[in-house]
Amino acid sequence: MTSTVKLALGFSFSLAALATPAAAVDFSCRDAILPAERTICSDAKLGRLDEAMARIYGRLWSVSGDRARLSLREAQHRFLAARNDCRWNARCIHDAYLDQISVLDSKLVETIAK
Repeated sequence: MTSTVKLALGFSFSLAALATPAAAVDFSCRDAILPAERTICSDAKLGRLDEAMARIYGRLWSVSGDRARLSLREAQHRFLAARNDCRWNARCIHDAYLDQISVLDSKLVETIAK
């Protein structure tokens, strides 16, 4: 896959993140118990990052085989634990999402290129 296609793919995910509704998150804010979840629900930017990450994760899941899915699920659990360790710290949560989105986006590009 050319670097131009990779750049376009990454850019398309960035646009998708901006196009999501401000209140959209990948979990129910009504049922949010953890401090990190409540922080995400109270911050539109964090909500958009959560939704963008969930979309990339879902896309990667759909193009991955069984073995890759197991690895992906384990990595996502580690991400969620790290994100939840941020508790009320919005900057920490923000950075955790940016890191995870970058990792997932790279894996998606790599998987599609195969």
